[in-house]
Amino acid sequence: MGKLAADHMVDVFGLKKVAEYSSESFPPQVNVKADGTVEEQKGALYFGPVKRGMSLLVFTADAQPSSSEGEYELSDAVVGFAKKCGVKRVYTLAAYITGSFSASPKVYGAGTSKGMLESLTEGGATLMKDGGISGMNGLLIGVAALRGLEGGCLLGETSGYVVDAGASKSVLEVFSKVVGFPVDTSKLKEKAEETQKVISQLQAMADQAQETQPQPRREPRPGYIG
Repeated sequence: MGKLAADHMVDVFGLKKVAEYSSESFPPQVNVKADGTVEEQKGALYFGPVKRGMSLLVFTADAQPSSSEGEYELSDAVVGFAKKCGVKRVYTLAAYITGSFSASPKVYGAGTSKGMLESLTEGGATLMKDGGISGMNGLLIGVAALRGLEGGCLLGETSGYVVDAGASKSVLEVFSKVVGFPVDTSKLKEKAEETQKVISQLQAMADQAQETQPQPRREPRPGYIG
């Protein structure tokens, strides 16, 4: 969900790759491209202007490192590069997995400062009050705080069963209000409609399976005696 949103911004803003990362902790596999060639899993940073006086640096990767050490090392490297580029605020886009489907996904937020929390809520996010943010989605903003930067995470409500373009769209709509520049989500809207069709099919299959399951046998009960 978060990767879909990040890749979407790279595409719509035409951001250019400025750094590439590999890690021994990436899952042990390669990606097969459309022409049949393979390439190792990697992460990359993309940079470019998004409006007058504002630029965007986006990190996205084929996968997250599979070890805690790898996640810490990569998070520190990415935040360190961002700080050298003059970045003041770090945002991560993540999934808030509920296990159920939602036609209008809510967006939750968490941040490293009171000011960040205020900007997230003003943008339309509902603050998280407990729980945790696992993986690099949490580590990136944690490392940002250690390096003197502000950090915020926006999490889109999703079932966790499909790549949820609807949740990605909702997150980017809130994100655009928080950072103060528009993000064209028209392409995501089309993907969200396709996602909703898949969700409807899954719900129909689940309902049908429930109907065909044998009902537990009930013992006969005596009728009412006055």
